[in-house]
Amino acid sequence: MVMLDPLSSYYLLNEETKEKLKAIDRVDIVVGIPSYNNAGTIGKVVSEVGRGLRAHFPRLESLILNSDGGSTDGTRDVVRRTPVPEGIQMLSVAYEGIPGKGSALRTVFEAADLLQARFCIVTDADSQSITPEWVKSLGDPIYLRNYGYTTPYYLRDKYDGTITNALVYPLTSALYGQRIRQPIGGDFGMSKGLLKNFIYTRDWDWYPDVCKFGVDIWMTTTAICEGFRICQSSLGTKVHDIKDPSMDLGPMFRQVVGTMFGLMRKYEVKWKAVKKSQPIYVAEESHIDEIRDLKIGIRKMIDQFHAGFQQYSELWREILEENNFQALSRLSHRHRNFSLPVDLWARTVYDYAVYYNFVEKTKKREILDSLAPLYYGRTASFALESRTISDEMSDAFVEGCAHVFERLKPYLIKRWNEHQKVEPVSLE
Repeated sequence: MVMLDPLSSYYLLNEETKEKLKAIDRVDIVVGIPSYNNAGTIGKVVSEVGRGLRAHFPRLESLILNSDGGSTDGTRDVVRRTPVPEGIQMLSVAYEGIPGKGSALRTVFEAADLLQARFCIVTDADSQSITPEWVKSLGDPIYLRNYGYTTPYYLRDKYDGTITNALVYPLTSALYGQRIRQPIGGDFGMSKGLLKNFIYTRDWDWYPDVCKFGVDIWMTTTAICEGFRICQSSLGTKVHDIKDPSMDLGPMFRQVVGTMFGLMRKYEVKWKAVKKSQPIYVAEESHIDEIRDLKIGIRKMIDQFHAGFQQYSELWREILEENNFQALSRLSHRHRNFSLPVDLWARTVYDYAVYYNFVEKTKKREILDSLAPLYYGRTASFALESRTISDEMSDAFVEGCAHVFERLKPYLIKRWNEHQKVEPVSLE
């Protein structure tokens, strides 16, 4: 961890916000809610958080801090109008810096540090299923049990969170050996020590996507690799503003995957030493709730895979090991009985992770764009493989896929070492 002068570390707190925070002086808990045009949902989030703080941490000084990215739909007005229990302070501020979720959360971290908070909780502004118990579930392990980081554990529709299921969870588990089921879930608790680690680091400059949607995987990876005690907490059903995974992924895919791949360079010594994964303690009892069904465009995703082959086949040939490329080439001619098996997908992801880390910086965006059609192909295959099973059973299916990534990790290390002999290690 690179330590900086504490007075110069608050890059995103403007003078007006600092003055408001100084007037508050000190608190025990900060609950941060990053937002951008969430007027339709943030009122419920603020209300439920306020109720949770009053019910479960009544003797602690609390602040609900909305960090907004310039909403034009009245989000901040909704926050200001939402009543919270007496004694709980509430503040809505506009963050500065690079627009994105990471900048919003960094503002929360800086505020919590300035207020000398004992711990911090962050939650999404679009959550429709949040309850007061979420505050307890995310905060208790930090406050009462000396954990450094709490991650969410919730039941989701099998087609919700496909980036997590297909890529982020299995890769994180295989790399770092901790089976954190929702490493980018959006609802987290963190200790004072971890907050300082998040603030006093150069990662914000080295990995620009951390300022955007890359922040969640960055937080989880940092907590793992910097040695903080981690637990999961069952929050029940996750209901939020979800989209059909066959729709355009937009910048989120690049930011999450680029951050995840980039951190492999920083923590190479850590993940190379990990031989197997282990389950992570779930601090609360699991909830079984009804989940709304999410429809998925399987045919559209298969078409996107085929279009990707037409657009990126030469780049795929450059990135992928020859046998993997040939297998995908054969699949590009198949429209019926489509199947991109998980072992081929795992080797493909490993090929990409290696190539991304040993190629010039100017090519990285195109590399991530070319991975998206392959992700669509694997997601379509998962949808076909799991269409007759329940959401709970599909979760077990995802676990099995993660074990395939773990079993094939020697392939990753072999490919990494081969590239390392050719290309010098760089911090780029």
